[in-house]
This record gives sequence, structure tokens and C-alpha cells, in this order.
Amino acid sequence: MKTSGPLLLTLFLLACSLTTPPSLPQDVPAQVSNITHLATATPDPISNSHTMPATCTVSAQSLHLRECAGLDCNVLAWLSAGDVLDVLDVDQDWLNVTTPAGQTGWVHSKYCGGTQ
Repeated sequence: MKTSGPLLLTLFLLACSLTTPPSLPQDVPAQVSNITHLATATPDPISNSHTMPATCTVSAQSLHLRECAGLDCNVLAWLSAGDVLDVLDVDQDWLNVTTPAGQTGWVHSKYCGGTQ
């Protein structure tokens, strides 16, 4: 079985070469670019497709002021057409508002027209 020694050594070296990751060049200089990049302002995440008005006026005959932004949320109060609400935040189609009486809640933007 003298011939199995070189065969085993060859198989061992082959196995080791398959599991060793390729070496990465150590002395490659970094590439320098002479391109000038101009900084641009990033848009406010709230203003993706909706701008947040300072106030909105209730356009529906009556409108639910809700505890959270959604139809499944509890109704806190009923608002009337013409009520002017201060807008605090926007969550998709919902506005977080404060009523003239100081109550805070959510209304759907479809029924509350905004003004800047």
C-alpha cells in the first residue's frame, strides 16, 4: 500500500484548497475621485405625499373625533361643519387635531379641508 500515501496527500491538499478562501489583495491603493457632490435637502418624512396644514375646517355635516387614526378607534366627540381644528400631525389620510375646546384626537382628512 505504498501507492496510497501520495494519493492521500493529493486528496488532502485538494480538500484544503477547496476550503481556503481566496486571498484578498492587501496593498491595493484606494481610488480617489475628483467628482464634486452637491448636498441637497432631504424631504421631511411627514410630507411624502401629504403636506401638513396648520389648521383644517370640518367640511362634513358631522365628523367623528377618534381616539386613534382608524375607523375601528373609539369616537371621542362629534364635530360640526365649520369647526376649525389645529393640525398636530398626519398619519396617511388621518389628521391628529385639537378642537377649539382643547380636545385632541384624529379625523379623516377627506372631511377636514386644510389651510396653511
